Amino acid sequence: MTILRWILVTASLVAFLLLAVANWTPVPFRLPDGVIVSIHLPMLLAAAFAAGWLPTWLFHLGAKANWKRKLAKYERVGDFVAPPGLPPLSPSGLPSQAQPGIVPPAGA
Repeated sequence: MTILRWILVTASLVAFLLLAVANWTPVPFRLPDGVIVSIHLPMLLAAAFAAGWLPTWLFHLGAKANWKRKLAKYERVGDFVAPPGLPPLSPSGLPSQAQPGIVPPAGA
């Protein structure tokens, strides 16, 4: 799966570079304070992509760290409290195996 991701990223990068070379023209861009600057179109597109991608990626990293923290909290054996009706966990983290009792033979 990783190789497929790298192939797609490389293909997207090559496509962007080809389009950037073909469209390297300055375009007017109005800043929020009203100043008009001339910027090359590929640079403007790259800045717009980064402005949309970066906050989403940072939000994803925060959510991922939060889930890892919650998972680590519940993976610790001492923190788990069994609900009523369930046997408590053994130190290995798995329910203890009930040992069968010794049953004498039927004919004896």
